[in-house]
Amino acid sequence: MLKRCWLAVLLLLALFAAPGRAEAQYYFQLSDLETMFVHNQQFFELDDEGFGNPSLNHLHFASIDTTTGAFTGYIWAPQVVPAIPQMTMPVSGTITIHPDIGSFGIPAHTGNYYEISFGWSYSQPCFFQSASYEGAITFHGYIGGKMQGNIAGSINVHTNACEVADFPYNPQPFSGILVR
Repeated sequence: MLKRCWLAVLLLLALFAAPGRAEAQYYFQLSDLETMFVHNQQFFELDDEGFGNPSLNHLHFASIDTTTGAFTGYIWAPQVVPAIPQMTMPVSGTITIHPDIGSFGIPAHTGNYYEISFGWSYSQPCFFQSASYEGAITFHGYIGGKMQGNIAGSINVHTNACEVADFPYNPQPFSGILVR
């Protein structure tokens, strides 16, 4: 009986000693993300956990500066209240890679943390809307030669119509999946 208890304790310790083992750990650099997003043209469908229309609200990357993480791209038909026309909106932002460093500078073996922020703005006579996105990217592994991943965070939206103050739509959640 004691032997089985020790075996169960050792198994439990092995599970806790290897956090994140069920999920792959990735240590991508900005050049890897440039290859994935720009050259291989993988993009995010922002479908809000499957509750949004996946044919709308795509985030595409046109360039990534491999030294600073600054990027340019576009978002197709951003859907925030009130909705603007379905069109391509230029975006700019930054991807920041936080290295896998745990307690006391020892790697936690969970992979790097990928922070992302970007925004867009739309202006017409008597109407202005802008949105800033703050979130993170997780990677899940390659299937069929394409990386699988998710993006999630929150959006702050500012709308001004004919000098009327901002509407209180903030913050709004967003999420999506890496496709193509």
